[in-house]
Amino acid sequence: MQARWWLIRPMQDRLNLPQRLRRKVWEVADAPEAPRFLRYNLGIPGNERADELAKEGAVEDQPENSVSFSEQKTIIKALMRPRTNRDDYHTTSREQQVNLIRLRTGHNRLNPHMNRKFKLAPSPTCACGQEDQTAEHILQRCPSLDEERKEVWPSPTPLQTKLYGSRQELEKTTTFITSAGLIV
Repeated sequence: MQARWWLIRPMQDRLNLPQRLRRKVWEVADAPEAPRFLRYNLGIPGNERADELAKEGAVEDQPENSVSFSEQKTIIKALMRPRTNRDDYHTTSREQQVNLIRLRTGHNRLNPHMNRKFKLAPSPTCACGQEDQTAEHILQRCPSLDEERKEVWPSPTPLQTKLYGSRQELEKTTTFITSAGLIV
């Protein structure tokens, strides 16, 4: 005898069926050859795999810690949320991000900002005496930082790459700031 598979509609659909048709469905369901279980979710993509996983999970040991319904919802929503690709800046550490954003915006502890904004530095000029101590100056031209710069970037690298490049380049920039002993 071949098993029968029945698709039983949700309750609101069943209520709309004519009385005679509903009786016929239940007569067939009560017949000796009636299926042992009724499938409510045929044709739903991924359902068979979900059923398999549910059955596997049911036989495994269940954790003893109780998680509230609200926590369960939060966890499920977080797991279901699509993962967004993160740009190179956002894959760096928080400390690296702070240093990079300070260098990018000029809102930092270098002399020009500290002199003009807060009057905490005697002048905006770099300790080398050649020009203002800007991010561009320390990353590209400051003669007192030549050795550290050549260790990190053996060949000339544009400022744009140092501040907005790949993760490797961004890490090089923060390494340079640290090795130079600068606080930005």
